[in-house]
Amino acid sequence: MVAVYGEPAPSYCKVKFWRKQFKWRRESIENDPHNGRSVEATSEELCRKLESLILADRRMKLSRLAEETGTSAGAVWTIIHEKLDMSKIKARCVPRMLSPFQKDTRRQCCQENLELLAEDSEYFFQSLMTDDETWVYHRNPETKMVSMQWKHKTPSTPKMFRVKKSAGNVMETVFWDEKGLVLLQFMPQKTTITGQTYANTITALREAIKEKRRGKFSAGELLLHENAPVHMSEKYQAVIQQCGFQQLNNPPHSPDMAP
Repeated sequence: MVAVYGEPAPSYCKVKFWRKQFKWRRESIENDPHNGRSVEATSEELCRKLESLILADRRMKLSRLAEETGTSAGAVWTIIHEKLDMSKIKARCVPRMLSPFQKDTRRQCCQENLELLAEDSEYFFQSLMTDDETWVYHRNPETKMVSMQWKHKTPSTPKMFRVKKSAGNVMETVFWDEKGLVLLQFMPQKTTITGQTYANTITALREAIKEKRRGKFSAGELLLHENAPVHMSEKYQAVIQQCGFQQLNNPPHSPDMAP
């Protein structure tokens, strides 16, 4: 067969296979008919059907899609990822559902900040001051030397747990700029968080800037903080203007972390 047909001739193993088939009285060389779907399962019609089902209900499960189309789950998964270029992702948690007015306000705030940045980016970052508040939990640590005690040989060794119940907490306020920390302040215990409390903090911030960042107020100082209710109080706003700070508009109800 090689001498007659050359390289396209069947291999020796293939000749042996068909010799055995003919010996068993097989007469056809075509594939036998069988049940099941066609070899090409990812047809254009099936892709369009899957896409319409997904767009109608984007939370539909893979098993339900396979049942609706009469296709295996593996074939459905392949079509969705490779043909339709889609994937199933979890919803992102945001603080609240924003109204069109709130979304427009956020867009305006971002646009104003971008315009200020475009005017002079070097001035923008040099004069920017931001803050954050956090609860600091403190504990009463006990060293191994302090925990030493007398015992007999039979009782087990006393244990000292690494994690203990907090002895208390205190509110910490931090102000910083591009050069680093400017003011670190701890709120006294049993102090109510009011506009006057934060107004006193702004006054302390002004003195800290005069001491650590000499000449910075002459160039102007930009202040960026969260839209907390105490930050919007009249006393707080009045002290900010008296101290010469220029407030940047922070987008309200932003799902992003404050910078």
